[in-house]
Amino acid sequence: MRAVLSVAATAFRESIRSRTLLGVLLLAVAFVASALLLAELALDQRVRVIQDWGLFCVTAFGVLLAILLGVSQVHKEVRRKTIYVVLTRPIRRWQYVLGKYLGMCTTLILEVLCLSVALAILLAVEGGPVDASLLAALGLALLEILLVAAMATFFAALASPYLSGLFTLGLFVIGRSLPSLLGLADSIESAGLRALARGLTQLLPDLSGFNLSSQVVFGVPPSPAQVGWTALYGLSYMAVLLLLAAAVFSRRDMT
Repeated sequence: MRAVLSVAATAFRESIRSRTLLGVLLLAVAFVASALLLAELALDQRVRVIQDWGLFCVTAFGVLLAILLGVSQVHKEVRRKTIYVVLTRPIRRWQYVLGKYLGMCTTLILEVLCLSVALAILLAVEGGPVDASLLAALGLALLEILLVAAMATFFAALASPYLSGLFTLGLFVIGRSLPSLLGLADSIESAGLRALARGLTQLLPDLSGFNLSSQVVFGVPPSPAQVGWTALYGLSYMAVLLLLAAAVFSRRDMT
């Protein structure tokens, strides 16, 4: 465990020193603050606009940062040849992958925390509530971002950074649209193709349940069971992706 934490601490230090992180964070805070401008157009719906736009920014910029960090960290060390020095130490490859992921998760948690605080301040200025529904939405948004980071880690063990980024972004978009894809699969006339399409969609991550913005905006509190099952699903899928990433990276030829 000490080796994993050592890699995680190094990965976290590298992340917070990155200009990419600072740029994304400043841009994200600016976009969250722009909710005040949008609220000016909403008349008596100011709080709802701030909630909706703020949750969108938290997720969008968190996913963007997760992809950028996930596809670049391992590749950067391979390109600089520093990974050979790391792997000559008494550390296994799965520990290296897990440590990199945990370091990235720490960075993403801090990013989401900063944006959440900015959103809470805007809501306080407008007299909006920072209630359990909003906190649940932010919590699931963070879990979704960490799941996307696990996707990026898995694809980074397989392909180049550009392909890894495209694959991760594509899987995120598909995951958010999965209910619609299931509807399309059910409309296929051939029973065999319909069963195949449904089987394939069952393997893809269903990310639609992580988006609670509509419930928060319209004042429909999510049930504890809904939040709990979604969190359990996300953690389980995350664990599978990390196991696959560790297995692939352990067999990867570094020469």
